[in-house]
Amino acid sequence: MLLEVRAVTKRFSGLIAVSNVSFTVERGEVVGIIGPNGSGKTTLLNVIARLAPASAGAVLWKGENIGGLRPDQVATRGLVKTFQNPQVFAELSVLDNVFIATHLALKRQLGVRRVAELYGGGRAAEAALRDEVEEVLTLCDLTAATHQLAGNLSYGEEKMLGIAMGLMCRPELLLLDEPGSGLGREELTNLATVLVKVHAAGTTLCIVDHKIGFLRGIAGRVIALDHGEKIAEGPPDQVLDDPKVVEAYLGTTRARA
Repeated sequence: MLLEVRAVTKRFSGLIAVSNVSFTVERGEVVGIIGPNGSGKTTLLNVIARLAPASAGAVLWKGENIGGLRPDQVATRGLVKTFQNPQVFAELSVLDNVFIATHLALKRQLGVRRVAELYGGGRAAEAALRDEVEEVLTLCDLTAATHQLAGNLSYGEEKMLGIAMGLMCRPELLLLDEPGSGLGREELTNLATVLVKVHAAGTTLCIVDHKIGFLRGIAGRVIALDHGEKIAEGPPDQVLDDPKVVEAYLGTTRARA
């Protein structure tokens, strides 16, 4: 088991954003977390990634309680989170953005001296890293945009860039926060194709999104939240038809959208 979320609760003053939520993620899975706006999805991911402390409960990574770790220490262990709005350097190229993410990740994980030992330093190191970056750009369907400024990308391409930067942290489990938000139908289809390829390449995925139709073709298991509580868990179609989920999404049509 990679991840165990054990009875996690998160409070903000008098507001309970996440209430007693438990679930696991096994290596090789694609797990979706759905729920209407305000259901606690992003807060839950932030607690898992240690961007916010849990008020109660525990998060275990490979059996280790990571409640006392910093976010960068969690990422170093292979548990990496992307953001709904990717943090990119608009004035730099797509290639340079991913290169920067690569260098930062390797230095954080291995230390500057160890990176030099592995890659030999100088031009050899740059060439090795460039090969790795280009592989990820191909995986994320960004090859044609390699030399474009990040500030000139479409919103969908910017989302792909955020995923590419996350992959350069070499995650065992990638937490994706609303990757489909703001995307049109064609962009969602492209995103789904990329995520299927990322999973096939060996990365376990946990994807938060309110669009269950998008997750339906990707996730093998879906967890539904409402008002911070887990209301259903199981195969996508089973969760879609759960009366509590239908009610949370205000009708069957909207739930399947």
